Amino acid sequence: MQINKSILLAALGLSVAGLANADEIFVTGSTAARAAVYATMINPGSVFTTAPVITAFGGKGNGDTYMAFQGTLVGGSGTTIINCYWSGSEAGIVDVATPGKTESFISDSQITGQTSNSDSTATPATTAHPVDLALADNAQAYSPSGKNLATLTGAKVGVVPFKWVRNPGNWTGSNITDSQIRQALNGGAKLAVFTGVATDTNSYVYVAGRDSSSGTRVNAFGDAGFGVATSPKQITISSADGSMLVEATSHGINTYIGDYGQSSGGALANTLGKNTTAALDKVNSVGTTGYSAIGYLGVSDANAAVVAGATVLSYNGVAYSVAAVEEGTYSFWGNEYVYQTPNTYAGQSANIGNVYASLTSVTTGISAQADGNLVIPLSAMHATRTNPATDPAHN
Repeated sequence: MQINKSILLAALGLSVAGLANADEIFVTGSTAARAAVYATMINPGSVFTTAPVITAFGGKGNGDTYMAFQGTLVGGSGTTIINCYWSGSEAGIVDVATPGKTESFISDSQITGQTSNSDSTATPATTAHPVDLALADNAQAYSPSGKNLATLTGAKVGVVPFKWVRNPGNWTGSNITDSQIRQALNGGAKLAVFTGVATDTNSYVYVAGRDSSSGTRVNAFGDAGFGVATSPKQITISSADGSMLVEATSHGINTYIGDYGQSSGGALANTLGKNTTAALDKVNSVGTTGYSAIGYLGVSDANAAVVAGATVLSYNGVAYSVAAVEEGTYSFWGNEYVYQTPNTYAGQSANIGNVYASLTSVTTGISAQADGNLVIPLSAMHATRTNPATDPAHN
């Protein structure tokens, strides 16, 4: 019986173009750590022998969702493509732990033949493919989606700090506490909880956050004591006008507030810049004008939110700074890991372990190339924490 090659490859999660390239490795996971991976990839001697050719989509350089690198690996020969799609930490853990699970990567037709670096603002053509390596902002043992899947080989490569921000809404404060966060995550908290003004009971503060694929979310929920696996009641803000979005079949109060969230920190950052003082509250004070939102973001996305109109908040009375993270006085941060899949598939590169070793190298890998801002090297930390739900302890 003759088997159609395209159908067979599709069943395996591969493409004809994918097999045409003898050596290609697929990486996904943390959006917060992508800039550190980018820096490591382009540094000669870290992963590639010389600076690789870059193909990216998004127009943001090291902040692109799609990026690919091609060159000769350290200790390798010929050309290897490292194809990256940053899906989120939780999604990455599930991808590398689940046999047959795929993500959508840049199609090889848009990578091969490139001789100079490019960064397009267009949406790339993509191909579904199994994942070989993933970055995550938390250990697999504390992953709500991945802790009960296949045990992964992983190594800690740095620390990723996060920030809470508020939008330009009815609340104009500058500090957020764990108690306030937990109340807001349960479906909104009365403004009085944030202002201390007894009459502020007709306006609410909500959390606009990330979806369940996010490691930022895991760390935010764990650090605030809400519970890393607890389902929140978050809202979504319209990126167009700041209105509170509802589901198509909403039937009244509280029917649309649920475990919603943005798929990327960049999208969330944009919405948190929207002014909601004239927007209708469609959850707790239906028909009341004006509400407020707080949200959790990586440093780069938080900076973008500020440009869009948001305000960075101190956390439990401590203002964010790199030094405060390093000393453990500012607690909203996570441990960054690289994970390698235990799964095999037809056409899989033999160099996955080589790239894993390069990324996790103490002397030349991610920790060595980290900028000390978006990702902090382990060598700079004077505090440690075992998981997102524990307090930092000074060394």
